[in-house]
Amino acid sequence: ASMWSLKLPVLLTLLSAPLLALSALDPSSPVLAGPITEHCIEGAKHAGEPVGTNVTIADVPTYLSEPTTPPSDEKKKVLLFFSDIYSPFYVNNQLLQDYFASEGFNVVGIDYFFGDPIQAHDGQPGFNMTAWFNKSREQAERALPGWIEAVRTKYGADAKYAAVGYCFGAPYALEISATDKVVAGAFAHPSGLVEAHFSNLTKPLLLSCAETDSSFPTASLRRAVDILAGKKATYHLQVFSGVSHGFATRADPNDANAVWAKEESARSVVGWFNRFSK
Repeated sequence: ASMWSLKLPVLLTLLSAPLLALSALDPSSPVLAGPITEHCIEGAKHAGEPVGTNVTIADVPTYLSEPTTPPSDEKKKVLLFFSDIYSPFYVNNQLLQDYFASEGFNVVGIDYFFGDPIQAHDGQPGFNMTAWFNKSREQAERALPGWIEAVRTKYGADAKYAAVGYCFGAPYALEISATDKVVAGAFAHPSGLVEAHFSNLTKPLLLSCAETDSSFPTASLRRAVDILAGKKATYHLQVFSGVSHGFATRADPNDANAVWAKEESARSVVGWFNRFSK
């Protein structure tokens, strides 16, 4: 697996940060994690054999990965996986979801792209990135409420639910973490966040961040932490040196530091959710 980048228009940098529908957000709230950029489509493709399955939940394609030996002495744990623009069916994301399942979580990854992830347009002449992005956000906003309720019906009210979002998926993890539908939330290298995402938060939050991130620069990260600290939120911030946006899902396997950061980020998500799932 080697480093690569999709051949797509630079229109990415012109997209504005979305305001989302799962929770009420102040439309004047300042942007903290900016729009999708070219860095959101860079990275390495990983090698491995996914073990999950493709199912349909609330009429939405979903990657499902469940523990082979579910813990018998505790309540069922369910992880809502909100993927980056490659979708939950991209091999990197499948392997990551399988890892969470191996740690005892029932993992459900919603495909809010409905079979049309960003890589489907690699090298496509005249591809309109703005239209694709706006379509994808609209699809996600329409599909998520019903999908979340269907997942809760599937696993039951007694299960412990948590949510993690990567890049495009980070806003959804934060918005559901402002409700009682999960016990905790987490994100890595986010995009599309505003201050209200943090001020609205009511559940514990793990922030897994890159030292270099054009979508979530240091000043924005510090502002987010100031908001969380000011409201006495329960949170944990980790910043990995020597990595950039995308490290938690598309790290270069030939870069030992990047691999460690990716794996430590995933381990931290597991530990964070286990802490609040007891």
